[in-house]
Amino acid sequence: MGYFSVLSSLKHERASQRDEEVRVLFSTFSDAGKYIIMRVADSARVSLRLQTQFVKWNHSGLDPRIAIEAADPDVINLLKSEYPGLEEGFAEQYLKRYTLTTRPDSYGFAFPEDEPRMQVLLLSFEELTEALLEGIPEDIALIARSQDNEY
Repeated sequence: MGYFSVLSSLKHERASQRDEEVRVLFSTFSDAGKYIIMRVADSARVSLRLQTQFVKWNHSGLDPRIAIEAADPDVINLLKSEYPGLEEGFAEQYLKRYTLTTRPDSYGFAFPEDEPRMQVLLLSFEELTEALLEGIPEDIALIARSQDNEY
């Protein structure tokens, strides 16, 4: 089974190479896309001094329609092969599978720090857009909504 990986990529000022790591893996391209949109929009919300969606979801807790279980051994092995320096037993202990119970084919793998972001499994793109635009100044929100309708 193939997964859609979301990478974090950073090149420090004096570094010769980029540091890249897999943040999360998803079973569907659209869920990976929603995760990326949420991360980018939360950065914009911070710039506007608004509460992030991450903080809101962290405060409310994970929706009960998302089941949590141990990560599949093949995913753990994938991470170990990508990151040979990963501490022994770390992925086995902390990596979890988050499955939307109403759509078992929609799931993601993440470490605990990304658990609130697994709420993207529940939302359509439209629902995510509305959640992320909450509190955004109306002139900016109108632009975002009009861009959304062009596609």
